[in-house]
Amino acid sequence: EAAAEELFAEARDAAPESVTLETATEMGQPARTIVDYADDNDIDEIVIGSHGRQGISRVLLGSVAENVVRRADMPVTVVR
Repeated sequence: EAAAEELFAEARDAAPESVTLETATEMGQPARTIVDYADDNDIDEIVIGSHGRQGISRVLLGSVAENVVRRADMPVTVVR
C-alpha cells in the first residue's frame, strides 16, 4: 500500500493544475473493481497502464486493461 501511495503522489505531482486527479486503493477482482469504482464515483475517464503482454502469457494471465475497456461505460485511456 505504501508503494501505491508513492506512485499516486508522483502522478499527482506530474498532473497539470487544470486536471483533477483522483486515486484510490481498493481490493477485489481488478477489472470489475476499477469499473465499479468509476461508476460509483461518477468518474469521467479511466487511465490504466498495460504491460503489453502477447501470446500465451496474455492468454494465461488475461488483461486487466482489456477487461476494463470492455466493461467501462466511460472513456478509457490505456498507457503502455
